[in-house]
Amino acid sequence: MTGLRGMLVAILMAAVSGPAYANDMRVGFINSAAPPEFWNLVGTTMKAAAGQLGIHVDIRDIHRSREKALAAAKELLSAPQPPDYLVASNDVGIGVDLIKLTDSTPVKLILINNDIDPKDWPAFGEPRTKHRNWLGSIVPDHEAAGYGIATAILTAAAKTKSSRPLKVLALAGDAITPASVDRVRGLKRGLEVMAKLLGPNSVELVELRHLDWSEKTAEASVREFVQTGPRIDALWTANDPMALGALRALEESGYRPGVDVLVGGLNWSQPAVDRVLKNEMVITHGGHFLLGAWAMVMLRDHRDGRDFAEEDVRLQVPMGAIDLAVARRFPEIGKVDWSKVDFTRFSKTRNRAVVRYEFSPEAVLDQLRPAR
Repeated sequence: MTGLRGMLVAILMAAVSGPAYANDMRVGFINSAAPPEFWNLVGTTMKAAAGQLGIHVDIRDIHRSREKALAAAKELLSAPQPPDYLVASNDVGIGVDLIKLTDSTPVKLILINNDIDPKDWPAFGEPRTKHRNWLGSIVPDHEAAGYGIATAILTAAAKTKSSRPLKVLALAGDAITPASVDRVRGLKRGLEVMAKLLGPNSVELVELRHLDWSEKTAEASVREFVQTGPRIDALWTANDPMALGALRALEESGYRPGVDVLVGGLNWSQPAVDRVLKNEMVITHGGHFLLGAWAMVMLRDHRDGRDFAEEDVRLQVPMGAIDLAVARRFPEIGKVDWSKVDFTRFSKTRNRAVVRYEFSPEAVLDQLRPAR
């Protein structure tokens, strides 16, 4: 009997500590879903990590609609079997409403990509203070990404163009979303730094346009700009869809991308990587679609007794740049099967070697086999 009992204990221990976990945890995700090129990947990486960590995910697409976001949240929170956690982005200013809605429920809330606006911090306090179910947030370093795009395109322009000032057109997202505001802040810091490096009157921001993040609107906006505006040397965009739409309009008007105009975007989208490989874009920043996976890792650990608050209730993660050298190593980054990445490696409860979260795009790229 002793031997049989020992064998049964070993089997049970293997079941608990092995790579497969029961779906003992439920997460609801209110997915902004626009632009889809980015948010679809957030959902994809979320599901990939959730599948490895024993999490059932219910994704509700709201297409940047405040009304749909509220309806989805209320439906999830009032369900016969509500989720254990709710994940959302503070797009369209929905974060404060979700914080209030979860107050009267057992559901815990985490915000990704966009935290609540700093102007709301005094009223709402730190996460877990005035609103106990609001656990915190995980957002990328949007400001550093905006800065990186600006310095990359201006460095490239300075090498190929002798005329000064280098004229820059910037296409941002809306004027209120924290991600857009922070990326523009990074743009302006990048312009200041490059102006100091290149000398007086070396850089000019000819116009900053706030758009709706979409390819179609950017194409129409730049088509209008080239009719009346000056010729530009560099184009800064807050995401890849706007970069791609703008590129079409510029090409129609005779610009040669990579020669006449140096372009940078953000999202790591496959069409943008293709443009980088053709030397038609200098850079695409990004990798922050992995926030879906990182949220699953954090919440799995929280459920299992390792609270991310031991680092901070507001976590900030880096983005990464895909320039020509990186694009040549990962030419099909937009076609990766993210379920092949072992996200359990990043969990503190599944990998005891993890002391601090290493939520970086590079850490994931290290698991992918570079192109030969």
